[in-house]
Amino acid sequence: MTSAFNLVDEPWISVRTPDNDVTEVSIRDAFHRGTEFRGLAGEIPTQEAAILRLLLAIAIRATARFRSDDEKVDDWGEWWQSGLPLNEIDTYLDRCHDRFNLFDNKTPFMQVADLHTATGKHSGLVKIISEVPANDRLFTTRDGAGIASLGFAEAARWLIHAHAFDVSGNKSGAVGDPRVKKGKGYPIGTGISGAMGIVIVEGRSLAETILLNLFLQDDPQEDVPVWERSPQTSAPDRAHPVPTGCADLFTWQSRRIRLIVDGDRIVNVLLCNGDKVEWKYLLHNDSMTAWCFSAPQTKAAGKTVYMPRSHDSSRAMWRGLEPLLAREPAADDRHRKKAGEPDDLWFRPEIFEQLSALSADGTLPRDHMARIRTIGMEYGSNISVVKTTIDDAMPTSVAVITDEQLGRLAVDSARTADSLVFALQNLATDLAAATGSESEGIRPRASEMGYAALDPAYREWFSLLSTATDIGAATLSWRRRARQVMHTVGEQLCRDAGPAALTGHMVPVPNTEREDLMDLARAWQRFAARLRTSAPLPEDPQRDTSRKEQ
Repeated sequence: MTSAFNLVDEPWISVRTPDNDVTEVSIRDAFHRGTEFRGLAGEIPTQEAAILRLLLAIAIRATARFRSDDEKVDDWGEWWQSGLPLNEIDTYLDRCHDRFNLFDNKTPFMQVADLHTATGKHSGLVKIISEVPANDRLFTTRDGAGIASLGFAEAARWLIHAHAFDVSGNKSGAVGDPRVKKGKGYPIGTGISGAMGIVIVEGRSLAETILLNLFLQDDPQEDVPVWERSPQTSAPDRAHPVPTGCADLFTWQSRRIRLIVDGDRIVNVLLCNGDKVEWKYLLHNDSMTAWCFSAPQTKAAGKTVYMPRSHDSSRAMWRGLEPLLAREPAADDRHRKKAGEPDDLWFRPEIFEQLSALSADGTLPRDHMARIRTIGMEYGSNISVVKTTIDDAMPTSVAVITDEQLGRLAVDSARTADSLVFALQNLATDLAAATGSESEGIRPRASEMGYAALDPAYREWFSLLSTATDIGAATLSWRRRARQVMHTVGEQLCRDAGPAALTGHMVPVPNTEREDLMDLARAWQRFAARLRTSAPLPEDPQRDTSRKEQ
């Protein structure tokens, strides 16, 4: 190997400028020039998350010391006013400089120098390029040359991404790994971030994003990243089975990798199993994800277990805000607590709790604008292929993250949207009955239409929440807007139903032996009543509770 490409000095991190151009910088420049860039700009969103977490691991170690809660606030506040602690970061990078050589003969960065298989075969670059679909290279924007070889900079980005998000499935069998059977490495799960629904608080610049996500632990001395440890071998690290903190977890070696160099290009890769991840042991070790109580894992372990919360590609971020913005369920949900459930059904991302403490102290202005961004990977077929990447973001004030009332307002308003969409689904069902049509697929289509229409409305409403927000007024504002949106979508469903809905059909009345007429007028009447129930407003007519609509 050659030692000519050191990630501290060479440009390899893709960043986005204020003009939306993309350029590459070194690790040192990412910190020193962080205020010049809007943020990272990877090939795919999960690559950005993996590289941000690498930068955070560096910042965590560069500033590591025992801190009281007051000292955390003081240090963070100084950096907020004066900028990132570049002297400490430079000192740390100088101390660890040699471990960031991508092609060192003994300690290549995040690789194993002598990694090899019994046959001498390699895995193929396609194994680490997650934007190339497995088994179907036609469905990619990358041309043949882009799969045949990579430049050093891009290879470094995919190297870090593989440790974090690589799929499960069979791997090349490394000589020296006792788990290898018949030349194969059998599945041990995804990379360490694969199950994580990563949550990032993005600021106005890369430097601000690093600081907003820089989690200060009480005593981080034992939290050591891979480049401060002895070089990895092909065998799993039995003496180090669980990450000791954020810096360790953010750089966890889920795989054993060796990049194959030919001149100034990477022409192949050897990708083997690394250290298996047991997510049930990682609570409080990842500050950038929410953790939810797992009944199955708890039953199996015989003790309370929390698992990282994954994102759902079928749902926009705002439809799953509760574990992010609320510390506990709504009052009605608390009454429905099941036997065996702990008091805490979930934990918010710990970085949110740190920002709350900084905001309460006045160190972080509550009306400072940021973006909550969610990034994750969704896998298919035994988590052995990438199904899709998840990337969503919503601008908001810091107050929404830190203020319990504003957080609950956002969550409850999203629940109102759910109720309104349910009413829309019922309208679709009634219209199908009125026309005598098959109802299969009607409700999912109505749901899709409803959420698609509500999405921009909710995002706009959410972005305006601040310390000046009146909870009652904002609640009514959202209800009015959401009802207007659903009213419009409902009208479209009625038009789509056609003339047959005007005549109607006789339909069975539930729990009786009689039939009743379902037509357009009755379907709309029921829909309007459900809208009022789901999102009541002061100007609504007094509800008649003397009879119940069948």
